[in-house]
This record gives sequence, C-alpha cells and structure tokens, in this order.
Amino acid sequence: LETGNHGIGGQKCNPVLLFETKLTLWKNKGMGFFSTIETFTLDLLFPISCARCGLEDAHLCSGCVLTMPIWAPACFVCKKIVPADDAIPAGRTCRPCREKSRIYASFSPYSYDHPAIRALIHDLKYRRMRGAAPALGDILITALSFYGVSLPRDAFLVPIPLYPARARVRGFNQAHLLADHIGKELGISVCADLLKKIKNTRPQMQLSRDERLKNVSNAFAVSDSAAVANRTIILMDD
Repeated sequence: LETGNHGIGGQKCNPVLLFETKLTLWKNKGMGFFSTIETFTLDLLFPISCARCGLEDAHLCSGCVLTMPIWAPACFVCKKIVPADDAIPAGRTCRPCREKSRIYASFSPYSYDHPAIRALIHDLKYRRMRGAAPALGDILITALSFYGVSLPRDAFLVPIPLYPARARVRGFNQAHLLADHIGKELGISVCADLLKKIKNTRPQMQLSRDERLKNVSNAFAVSDSAAVANRTIILMDD
C-alpha cells in the first residue's frame, strides 16, 4: 500500500502505522477489537459512497436526500392521503377500509422506484452493507418529522422477521437493523422476538398483489400474546 502525499506534512505514511493508530483510536472509544478490524478493513477495501451519485463518505449524501420526494401519509388499503388533525393521526386507515385491514395506520414515505432508495435497499439486503440501515433510518425519521407523525413512546417497534434459514444465509435481518436505529434515535423499545416467521415464503418482489397476500398467509405467528395485549405495535419492514 502507498499513501502518496496524503500523510502528515506531505510525507508518505506507513500504512501499518496508520492502521494501528486508527485501531487504537477506535478501541479507546469503546469499540470491540474484532468489530473494529472488520469495520476498518471494509472501509479500506470498499470506501463508503452515496448509493445514488457515488460521492464518498456517506451512504446517502445530503444532495441526493434533497432530490427525494416524501410521500404523504396515506390509508394502508386505498392509498388515499390522510393528513393528521386533532382526532385522526396521519396515515390512519380510512373508515371505508377499516373492515378490510387490521392495520390502524401506516406510513411509507419513499418510493421503491426512486434510484437512491432502490440502491440503498439493494446494498443493505444483497450486498450486506449494514451501514445502509442507519442511512435509511435517518431519512425515515426525517419524513416522520416532516409530516408531524408522532410515534407513541410506549409502543413496541417490531421488525418483520425472516424465516430462520434465510436469516442464517443473510447473517442479519435488515428490518431489525432499521428498527434498532429508529428505536435508539426516538427512544422506543424494539422487541424483535415478539413475531416469528413460521413459513418459508417466496420473494414478494415479482408477485402480484393477490399472489403476495396468498404467499404470506399464515406465515407469521406471535410468540407472546400477553406481551402485546393492549399495546401499540409498530411493524417495521423495508
């Protein structure tokens, strides 16, 4: 490795010394030894860059964030926009649709068709870039604030689980990473073990709406009914 003239005072730097220095600094911040080596190595081999424009140092740069339209909260069933007022929260399932779904309210502020969103989710799920999860979590929090959507602090954030075999292959659940970041930032408890997936379903992306509904029918089960009784449950998925 050669660092050229990027060292101190324009001098070439010893890459081993740079590695040891950065490692020592990160260890002093309380990071674990092995996670530090892993993070440093990944940063060195695959520098973080914006999923949309390629600008380094961020998974999603501020310029690209500004290009992303934020969808207003809408009914989960008919997609009619439901703004907040004194009696009805933003995104409340509208009255004609309440018999069709048990979802009380929903918020999906960004389109999968936007290149930045599509690239970030692809990086997270298929390139296993865990750092994309906080970037997605941050723009979700921004969207919540933009539309004045307030999440109850006594609610449970429950990530949609993966089937165990799929979780073992991927190594993590991306919805859990999102929930952890948002829960930490907003002070909401994350309960990842309240819901489990009991059926290995087909990928949803290429299915029609009816096929999706059939695909996930009876695929999930609540692990502790008493724990969720009379509680607000916020399901988190990508």
